[in-house]
Amino acid sequence: MEKLRDIKGLVEIPDYSFFLYIFFIVVVTTLAAVLVYLVIKAIGSRKKSKREEVLQKLRSLNLDNPKEVAYAITRYGRYIVNDSARAKMYEELVRRLTPYKYKKEVPKLDSETKKMINLFLRVHDE
Repeated sequence: MEKLRDIKGLVEIPDYSFFLYIFFIVVVTTLAAVLVYLVIKAIGSRKKSKREEVLQKLRSLNLDNPKEVAYAITRYGRYIVNDSARAKMYEELVRRLTPYKYKKEVPKLDSETKKMINLFLRVHDE
């Protein structure tokens, strides 16, 4: 028993694994939240850019070419309509532009139709 006198008591070893585990959970949760935010932002901005792209295309139309205007507004106008009042305006505009679509030679756009086109595009700025 004489030899056992050199044995010392138990020494406490610092254990940081619980704190590392909590830190890991916080970091992973934060990264997941940031990733979800970026995905939602990317999806949201894509819809907005498509609408803006269509508006830009319609605004750049040459009103001196009535056949091109009639086809473009009929094709792309529905992408920028988002409520019933604008839908009615779009339908009325398409009705007025229909005679310009199916003939080989078409007359110039009348001033009333040009005003409706400008109003239709201006309403979508808001």
